[in-house]
Amino acid sequence: MEWTWLVALICPIMMLFMMKGMHGKHQEHHKPDNHAEESLQQQVNDLNQKVSEPQKANQS
Repeated sequence: MEWTWLVALICPIMMLFMMKGMHGKHQEHHKPDNHAEESLQQQVNDLNQKVSEPQKANQS
C-alpha cells in the first residue's frame, strides 16, 4: 500500500477529531460565570419575596 492512500485516509479522520475539539470549546464559552448566576438568583429571590408579600397581606 502506498503512503498516498494512507494520507488520503488520515485526512478525513483528522478533520473529524479537529471539528469535535472545536465544537467542545465552543460550548465552554456559553457557560454563565458565577457572578451572573448569583445576580440572577438574587433577582429571583427578590421577586419571590415581592410576590409573597401581597399574598400574606390578603391572608390576614
